[in-house]
Amino acid sequence: MILNRRFFMIGAAAFLATPTKADDRLEYREYSFKDYFSPGLRGSYPSSPADIEAATRIAESMPKNDHFQIMQALSQVAEVGSTGEPFNARWKKFANPLIVRFFHDIGYKRTPYPGDCTPWCAATTSWCLKRAGLSIPSDAASSQSFLHYGKRITDPRPGDLCVFTDVNDGAHGHVGMFVALNGKVVSVLGGNQAGESQTNCGPGYRQSKIAMVDIPVNAQRKRSVGIHYLAAYVRPA
Repeated sequence: MILNRRFFMIGAAAFLATPTKADDRLEYREYSFKDYFSPGLRGSYPSSPADIEAATRIAESMPKNDHFQIMQALSQVAEVGSTGEPFNARWKKFANPLIVRFFHDIGYKRTPYPGDCTPWCAATTSWCLKRAGLSIPSDAASSQSFLHYGKRITDPRPGDLCVFTDVNDGAHGHVGMFVALNGKVVSVLGGNQAGESQTNCGPGYRQSKIAMVDIPVNAQRKRSVGIHYLAAYVRPA
């Protein structure tokens, strides 16, 4: 696996210069996944045909040989849609068709274009794995499905998966790709991270994006440290 040194150095430096509150980006209500198909939980405004076409072009331009490089490339997408928002972030009012495409491509064909309100970290991770020719979990949009995927390891390297579990709810959590371990904090590259502003998805749903963030390992599973704890490092199958 090749680690893009320029990406790593720039990304790490940028994060260290602007540290974020632990797990702040993930303080939102996590609806049960089946509820994602309920009209009441979808974005109010559907994607435009032009944005869907642009998202398709961006997806097809991604590399194919390495899942970590694919996630890196997605994090560096600078193109914006008709709303002026980047394609690698959840949009505030309109559905981002690139995010919705992640769900489509990993097997959730019922997901309509008016909807990217569900947590999308696992869908993004699975999309990168599938594009690189690797297997994905049977419930590929669930972060916790990665606890039963690949090979558990203790010596992670860039591109291995970090699976986090909610301190108060074992059915939910977060998943992304390992970048580095710094003491009790792990740097993770993935989707649905680093959100700042509210969206029309509901209270607490932020305009999250594909980015690198630091997340506490939280080995003692304390809510005061973060809403998640690191449950496992997993090497993709």
